[in-house]
Amino acid sequence: MQVTPTRLVVPAGTSEHRFEVTNKGREAFQVTVERSDFVAGESGAMRFQPGAPYAAAAWAVVEPAQLTVPPGETRPVTLRVVVPETPEPGDHQFAVIFKVPAAKTTANIRINRGIAAPVFVTVPGAIDLSAEIADLQAPGFVLGGPVPITARIRSTGTVHRDFRGPERLKVRAGGTDLPFPDFTVVRGATREVAATWDPPLVCFCDVTVAVPGGNTRTVQVVVFPLHLLVVFIAVVMGGALIWVVARHRYRRRVESAARELAGSGSRA
Repeated sequence: MQVTPTRLVVPAGTSEHRFEVTNKGREAFQVTVERSDFVAGESGAMRFQPGAPYAAAAWAVVEPAQLTVPPGETRPVTLRVVVPETPEPGDHQFAVIFKVPAAKTTANIRINRGIAAPVFVTVPGAIDLSAEIADLQAPGFVLGGPVPITARIRSTGTVHRDFRGPERLKVRAGGTDLPFPDFTVVRGATREVAATWDPPLVCFCDVTVAVPGGNTRTVQVVVFPLHLLVVFIAVVMGGALIWVVARHRYRRRVESAARELAGSGSRA
């Protein structure tokens, strides 16, 4: 099953929007369409929760609520949003959930399939896109790369904020800019994102993340190949030991030859 669009941003007032459900399989399936309020987890996953903060599922109607999609075909689903007269300015959100029941089998476990498309309803007023870095983590000392870098971005404004495409959030590590994956921070939520950095062989480097219009955080990472140093010292010590042993054997041979020469001279 494929659903497009994968999310919607709709204006205040009354509006209609269309989803398309496509069956890319070989058998027809039935789809149940629901709407639900949600909160966003730090991983970006939606947790469905009736009456969640900034809930807007009660403003929406979906038609049809049930449909059958033949293989290789696409069917429309209409979403109608009616915003109340005096809502709080900023984002209100809900999800449209497309569920496909698991096929009947002889197995004891059946897993339903589902796709949830978030819908953000933006009410005019004091719109604030602010976000801040709540935390930035990277290991303080590593032997080498790749180095994991994790940032937690918290929404402090009144609407969701996209860090996508040209607006992607970047981390500057050792003079190199690395982009985080595309993500969205939902109003009132915190999102955790991660990137990996391939550092130079030896480095006392600053790792910095800055949110445009927000704050900046920096941590320091020391990269030092201690294991290579140990190997180098072991090689040097091994070479020195071989040199000492070889020198000792050489001296013994020289001394032995000298004694033999002295003995032959005395007999003459």
